[in-house]
Amino acid sequence: MGFRVVYNIDKVWFRGFGEMVGEMLDKLEAACERGGIVPLRLVFFGNPDNNAQYLEHRAWLLHLIRERCERFGWRMPLVGYVAQRSLDSGLVMESQCVSRENSRLVRDCVSARGGVRYFTIENEEGKRLFTEGILPASIDAPILDQSNEVLDKLGEVLDAEGMEIHTIVRQWNYIERITHVPDYPGANQHYQDFNDARSHFYARTEWRGGYPAATGIGTAHGGIMVEVDAVDFRRRRCVAAALDNALQVAAHDYSQNVLIGVADKIFRHKTTPKFERAKAVVGTVDSGVQVYISGTAAIRGEESLTGVGIERQTVTTLENIDYLVSRQNLRKYGVKVEKSPEIQIFRVYLKAENLLEPARKIIEQAYPEVRALYVLTDVCRDELLIEIEGVAFATH
Repeated sequence: MGFRVVYNIDKVWFRGFGEMVGEMLDKLEAACERGGIVPLRLVFFGNPDNNAQYLEHRAWLLHLIRERCERFGWRMPLVGYVAQRSLDSGLVMESQCVSRENSRLVRDCVSARGGVRYFTIENEEGKRLFTEGILPASIDAPILDQSNEVLDKLGEVLDAEGMEIHTIVRQWNYIERITHVPDYPGANQHYQDFNDARSHFYARTEWRGGYPAATGIGTAHGGIMVEVDAVDFRRRRCVAAALDNALQVAAHDYSQNVLIGVADKIFRHKTTPKFERAKAVVGTVDSGVQVYISGTAAIRGEESLTGVGIERQTVTTLENIDYLVSRQNLRKYGVKVEKSPEIQIFRVYLKAENLLEPARKIIEQAYPEVRALYVLTDVCRDELLIEIEGVAFATH
């Protein structure tokens, strides 16, 4: 398919929200002119005070981006807004861009009932699909209700394109106050409610090639938001290989001991997080392999490293990633590459502000050339201080 996505991270210093967005779009415009690229998806990380302001910021973002697109003749990109405060800037943006030539192949779509914007690109090798950040009708509704609604909207998108749920290769799951347990009898942790909804949604299909790569991460506000990349292959040489990590138990195989909440009424147990440690997409990227690295933390087996501090947790998290994307591990799962993939970007999620400098020092020493964003948020377990996800690329 020869459709490679170029990832970048830009940051601007503290000012009014509209001014920061304007400066960010100036940077994006300059980068696109230099690189001969156009934006496919933009994900902003900001600091709204509450859900009402989250929706105001999001509406403002869409308005300012649409104005800029009309001025420069760009297609309106897909947009996500995440309520996670940047720890080293006022506003941070991850841009996902494609070449001007490839952008002409992109089909812009809106789902009939849910009103979800998404893009597809299609040729003889298959179809790729990218969604915007999908939100429910109300971000103040119960988390389980929001989760079911958002996943139903995603299902509508896939149905419209004739793509099965198992074609999802990367999923981002943003969950407001992810570790919160409401104060009433039988209440579930927010993350467990989402996991139950996802398990029911995923049960509609068979996952012969493994689950998607995924991140389930907390936000301060914004309810539930989901973004996905999906690929429907048409040639045998094109595959999405699930990558496991011998240092960790697969998340979908966790025991009941590490899950928080009550048993799902239908499954009759607490459902596990349904994702793989990484997913390698082969055959639809320019002469290479794209590796989606799931949210990764300092977990060995299925147990978190506790009482060891941010330095040890950061080192252990990077060791997990290094092992996961190593040439040897890829070959173990049938993905032949000339050398270990190169990391393109990192997203670094930190539980407290004072963790930034020690974590950043270790990451920059290990990966001095990698662009990274650092945001403040809860991760999926109270004892974990850091979680890292990323994208890597290797020559096939």
